[in-house]
Amino acid sequence: MLLRPNVSVFRRIVAAMALSVLVGVTVTAQHTPAWADGTSWSPVDAAAQQQWRSVAYGNGVWVAVSTNGITNRVMRSPDNGATWTAVAATEDVNWRSVAYGNGVWVAVSSDGTDQVMRSIDDGVSWDPMSEAEPNTWQSVAYGNGVWVAVSNAGGNQVMRSTNGGVSWDPIEAAAARSWISVAYGNGVWVAVSESGIGNRVMTSTDGITWTLRVSPADNDWQSVAYGNGVWVAISSDGTDQVMRSTDGLSWSAVLATEGNNWESVAYGNGVWVAVSANGTTRVMRSVDPTASASADPGVPGIFLAVNDVLVGSQVTGAPIYCGADSIQPNSIYTLSIQSVTNSALTRIILDSGSVNSRGHLAETVLLPKVNPGSYKIVMTGIHASGNLLVLTNFITIGANGGIVSVSPESQQPFLK
Repeated sequence: MLLRPNVSVFRRIVAAMALSVLVGVTVTAQHTPAWADGTSWSPVDAAAQQQWRSVAYGNGVWVAVSTNGITNRVMRSPDNGATWTAVAATEDVNWRSVAYGNGVWVAVSSDGTDQVMRSIDDGVSWDPMSEAEPNTWQSVAYGNGVWVAVSNAGGNQVMRSTNGGVSWDPIEAAAARSWISVAYGNGVWVAVSESGIGNRVMTSTDGITWTLRVSPADNDWQSVAYGNGVWVAISSDGTDQVMRSTDGLSWSAVLATEGNNWESVAYGNGVWVAVSANGTTRVMRSVDPTASASADPGVPGIFLAVNDVLVGSQVTGAPIYCGADSIQPNSIYTLSIQSVTNSALTRIILDSGSVNSRGHLAETVLLPKVNPGSYKIVMTGIHASGNLLVLTNFITIGANGGIVSVSPESQQPFLK
């Protein structure tokens, strides 16, 4: 089960697993906004007319990197991708990819002395790090405590880090392809290539063992990303330069705003953003226009969606993300699960601590093993008004230890 942060109110709780039989359900409560789906885009000015190759979102900030420019090959945006400012990189080299995970930003380059740089202050300053092999590294991503990067050439075209991008181990790819981009979502790693016939996608569940998958077209796929239950990849050529998937395995084509050399795409805070190396407008953005107008930011609300949930999928170890802009920044929260079937059982505290400056949990929380039955998951925190905030949702676990159902209506949140 996956609980995601809400933009203006706590309005989204997503439950998503990844095994056998597909079920598609969407349930909405009052004050529910629509969310971006990657099918419509609008132009935005970049910080400079450079060859922006990669963009990512983390901790309230968008960061992009470039392969050219005299001194500033990084740009960052703290206002949801609307405006951008320039930042200096560690070296003036071909920075190909940037990503965020667990409080750390990491970027990789296809050349240079140190082909990895990392930032721990939201992309304001950067430090150089050594790569696993001197390959032409093209993309880096974070997921489930692991960093993974891919290369379009070299003996081992994958490298992996488990210590925040400080040191890296070489990994063999599924095949010798020109692997350009890698991303993680819903327990799966996905990488895309600009070479190969019919199989320009590879997937992995651990970043170590990789399997080839089929792409919808043999385009030069440059970037892939996951967000809001959807995979999106963009291409630098072809008729339809965007492809979209709900599971990372099967893909459909989507039209881009311009026939540019689209280089990178990312999702964050309800927005998809893609950047290009050329064209009249070098940024395109996908946002549902009703997202900010359909909810009162002062009153918390819940949005519940169960997209591609698999009946029988195991709940143990499923990730939980929790947060709300209506939660008081840096305040204390508690996340718990309690049996409804057997009310005598003790409530289990899943996590507690302080939310960050944006009202979000700092790290993923994993569900423990639970017995069959009905459960309520409760987040208790402090609302921006200073009142106690309680958010509740219900799930049912079947005899096989998998999600059987999610409540059709979440209990309305309340303030004390």
